[in-house]
Amino acid sequence: MKSAALTKVGNIEFVERDIPQISDTEVLVKPMVVGICGTDIERMWHTGTWKFPTVLGHEFCGVIEKVGKDVLNVKEGDHVVINPMVTCGVCRYCVSGHQNMCVDYDYLGSRSDGGLQEYVNVAAKNVIKIPKEMPFDKAALVDPLVIGIHTLTKAEIQPGNTVCIMGAGPIGNLMIQLAKNYGAGKVIAVDLIKEKLDCARESGADICINALEEDVYKVIEKETDGLMADVVIESAGAVKTVENSIFVAGKQARVVLMGTPHSDVQINDKIFEGILRKELTVRGSWCYDYKELPFDEWQVGIDYLNSEKVKVEHLITHRFKFEDVMEAYKVVQTRDNYFNKVLIYVNEELPK
Repeated sequence: MKSAALTKVGNIEFVERDIPQISDTEVLVKPMVVGICGTDIERMWHTGTWKFPTVLGHEFCGVIEKVGKDVLNVKEGDHVVINPMVTCGVCRYCVSGHQNMCVDYDYLGSRSDGGLQEYVNVAAKNVIKIPKEMPFDKAALVDPLVIGIHTLTKAEIQPGNTVCIMGAGPIGNLMIQLAKNYGAGKVIAVDLIKEKLDCARESGADICINALEEDVYKVIEKETDGLMADVVIESAGAVKTVENSIFVAGKQARVVLMGTPHSDVQINDKIFEGILRKELTVRGSWCYDYKELPFDEWQVGIDYLNSEKVKVEHLITHRFKFEDVMEAYKVVQTRDNYFNKVLIYVNEELPK
C-alpha cells in the first residue's frame, strides 16, 4: 500500500508499505477522506511528530475492510469515523468515564500512524458507524464537530444567552451553529480575517467583529446594552484572544478555553482582576468524552451532520487528491492566503 509519511519537519514522502496486520480486537480501515487540523499544521511545519516517520491525519473517515475475530461493534463494509485517541482503559480517568484525561494514551496521526495512507489498523473501540448515505467529506468533519460539542458542554449555554466565539476557524464555525442549536439568543464571532467572518455569517453568527478594524469590547458593550457576553469561547490559543475573552465576559459569565497555544500566554493584572471582580468561571476543554451518559458526543455529532442541523459544506475551502498531499499542506503553511477546512481524498474520488 501507499503511505504519505512525515519524514522530517516540512517533508512528506510517499512510501510503499505492507498492508497492516490486525489483532483480534482491531479493524482494518480504508481511509476515504482526511481533514487537516490546526495541530497537523503545527506538526508538519514546526514541531514534528513524536517520531519519524509518522503518517499524519487524525480527522478521517473510511470503510471497514476487515475485522478481528473478537470485534462485535462493526463489520466489513461499514462506513465509520475514527476517534483518534486510543486510551489505556485502565487508569483512574478511563474507569471513571473521563477517557480524554487518560494518562497513557496513543494518538493516531502524531504518536502512531494516522489516515494519510491506503489502509490503517485501528482499535475496534475507536471506530463509530455512520450512515452509509453520509458523504465522506461531511463525515471527515465529525472529529472537529465533536470537539466543539465537548467545549460547549463546558459552557452550559442557557436559552437566550449571548455567546461570543473568539476565532472563526473550522471549530469556531461549528460552535457558532451549535450555540444556535443550544438556544443562544445572540452569537458573536470575532476574527482577524474577513473571509472567515464571512463564513461565520453563513454559519449563523448574528454579529461579526474584525478585531483589526473594530474595538471588540465597545462593539459587544453596545450590542448587549453593557451586559457583555454570558459565554465566551476562546478557540484561537492566542494571547490577545485569551485576554479579550476575559475582557468581554459579563458578570458571572463562563469562559471556556479550548484553543491550543503555540507560545506563552500572559494576561495583565487588570484582565486577571476581571476574573475576580466579575466572578467568572474559567474552564479548559480538551478533546471529547467517550461515555454514553449523559450523552454520546460522537453520536450527537453524527446525528447533527446527518440531519443538517450543522452544515459544513461552506467550511470546506480546498480539496486535494492523495498524491497532492504536499500541495495541501503548503496551502496551510502560512496565513498569506485564506483557507478554512482543507480535505485530502485518499481512497475517495474528488467531487466533480
